[in-house]
Amino acid sequence: MSPPGDANDRSWFEPLARVLERPAFQFTLMMTQDRSSAEEIVQEAFARVFAARNTPSNQPEFKRWLYRAITNLVRDRHRRQMVETRLRVFSRPAPDPEDEVIRRAEDRELLLAFRSLDLRERMAVYLHYYEDQPFAEIGRSINLRENAARVLVHRALRKLRARLEGNPLAHEVSI
Repeated sequence: MSPPGDANDRSWFEPLARVLERPAFQFTLMMTQDRSSAEEIVQEAFARVFAARNTPSNQPEFKRWLYRAITNLVRDRHRRQMVETRLRVFSRPAPDPEDEVIRRAEDRELLLAFRSLDLRERMAVYLHYYEDQPFAEIGRSINLRENAARVLVHRALRKLRARLEGNPLAHEVSI
C-alpha cells in the first residue's frame, strides 16, 4: 500500500467510480443508443481516467473529467463509423435481411412473402423496419434518391400485404 500523499495512491478512485458508474453509463447510452457500445465506452473511459496522472480526486471535477473522456470516446467511435461507412471495402458486411427476418419472425408465411420480394425491396424494408433508417439513408445505401426509396418501401409493403391476404398477420404489415 502506498504511503499517504503518495502520487500513486488511488484509494479515492474506486469509491468515485462506484458512485458515478451508473450515471456515466446512462450518459453514454443516451449518446450512443447502443447498450454494448455504451458499456465498452464507459469501461474504457474509467480505465483512461484511472491511468491519467492528473485525474482530480474530488467528485465534481472527477465527474467532469470522466464525462469529457466519455464524450471524446463517443466522438472517436462516431468518426470511425463514418469513415467505415464511406470506405465500403473495410466496412463490415451488412446483415443478410433474410437471416434477420428468419431470426425475428418465425412465421413461415411472412418469410415466404418476404422472400418473394426482390433483393432491393428486401433490403429497403429491412433497413427501414429493422434498422430504423430514414428513407434518405436507405436511398444512399441502395443507390436511390430519398423519394425513390420511400416509394420502393411502400410498394414492397403492398406486395407483402397482397401475398399475406387472408393471413391474420397481414394487417400488421403497415406503412
